[in-house]
Amino acid sequence: MTENKTEKKPINELDIKFDQDTLVILGRIDCPRLTHCRALISNILDKITAKNMKTHFVICFETQFESLRNYLLKQDLGFIDYADSPIIYIQEVSGTKTIIGSLPEFQKYVIKTFNYHDTLKTEDFVEETKKSLKNFLDTNGNKYVFFNFSIEGEEDSVKNIVVLELFNKDLPLTSENFYKICTGCKNEEGTALSYKGSLVHRISKNSFIQSGDIRINGAKSIYGENFNDENYNIKHDSHGILGMVKKGNRKHTNECQFYITLCPLKSFDGLLVAFGRVIQGYDVIEKISEMDTYLQRPVKQVTIKECGEFTVQ
Repeated sequence: MTENKTEKKPINELDIKFDQDTLVILGRIDCPRLTHCRALISNILDKITAKNMKTHFVICFETQFESLRNYLLKQDLGFIDYADSPIIYIQEVSGTKTIIGSLPEFQKYVIKTFNYHDTLKTEDFVEETKKSLKNFLDTNGNKYVFFNFSIEGEEDSVKNIVVLELFNKDLPLTSENFYKICTGCKNEEGTALSYKGSLVHRISKNSFIQSGDIRINGAKSIYGENFNDENYNIKHDSHGILGMVKKGNRKHTNECQFYITLCPLKSFDGLLVAFGRVIQGYDVIEKISEMDTYLQRPVKQVTIKECGEFTVQ
């Protein structure tokens, strides 16, 4: 996976210059086709090198993959034909991109260019992919949680899963507060805290959604009534950024409420504390954001049905 501890800069891993023609592979870390592709490239690496080419992998989570694909689309609409991971192209030293496609197109390219026939099967890489993802989550240093949203009128909410990455290495106090409430706990005053049953009570169209107003009396953080702003290192430079809501935007009044951005919100930088991001299920956040509202409240009730620590199934 591309090393990027806190996403402090806009997502632009593909906006790089190479000193020789490069085979660029953009893929999702949870995608068996990407694991298959990596194995195939490993088998022909000597042939790639012999053509004075090199390879460059950009491996990311679902939400980041979609952002990077959109970035490619701004440069060449030909990428519209390839929405699935992995997306493969050749970037010349001049910066010109030649689209290859996804795995099936790459297999044809390998036959034509290197006279090599791929006999590997994607289904054989499913378990390896899961192990790789689990190992990354276990060793990355950040924590991962999920929300299962229930939307009034929908019988099946199984697909309304959102996974979030918490930057607890950079914001340990803020992340721990959110993590503990997600997984269920009691604060220092003995009050039970959980986001389960909490409503999405505000939708600011094209800006953010807001939730986490725990319906209890008294303290609403694991530290008591509220806690201080930890830092403002994480920028609101993308959709899917997770941050803490404050009382009247006053400093050091973080408790339990949170927001998820729907676009870059630079006006939040230095004012509100961002500490995580959506890595999977952003389409659910989009669906919620598009719901009808009255005075920014959803007309239909949206509830956090389940929440907890995210684990690889």
